[in-house]
Amino acid sequence: MNEKENINKDKIKFLNLQLIATTGFIIALIISFFLTLDKRLSLQGEKRIFNEKEAQNLALFQTILVFIIAVCFLYVNYKQYKLAKKTKDTSEEDLLLQIETSIFAIISAIIGLYIIFKNYRNRNLTIPETELF
Repeated sequence: MNEKENINKDKIKFLNLQLIATTGFIIALIISFFLTLDKRLSLQGEKRIFNEKEAQNLALFQTILVFIIAVCFLYVNYKQYKLAKKTKDTSEEDLLLQIETSIFAIISAIIGLYIIFKNYRNRNLTIPETELF
C-alpha cells in the first residue's frame, strides 16, 4: 500500500469518527429538546415527561455526552491538521481554526459540567431552576 492510500485510509477513519461524534451531537440535541419540553410542562403545571430524578440523570448524561463530543471533535481536527501539514494540504489553516473552535467548545462543555455538578447534585435543584444558570 502506498503513502497516498495510507493517508486516504486515515482521512476516512477520521471522517468516520466525525460522523459518530455528529450522531452523538444529534442525540444530545434530541435529549435537550425533550428536557426543554419537560421544563415547559413543569412550569405550566402539567404532567411532565420525566420525574425529577430521571430529568437530572438525563441532563447529566447529556452534559457528559456534549463534553465527550467536544473532545472527539478536537481529536479529529488535530489529527486532520497533522495529516494536512504532512501532505502540505491547503486546508491546513482552516483545520487550525477548527482546532481553536474545538477548544472553545471544550471550555464551554467544562463550564456546563461544572454547573451541573456544582448546582445540580449539591443543592438538588429542580430542572426549571437550573435554567436560570
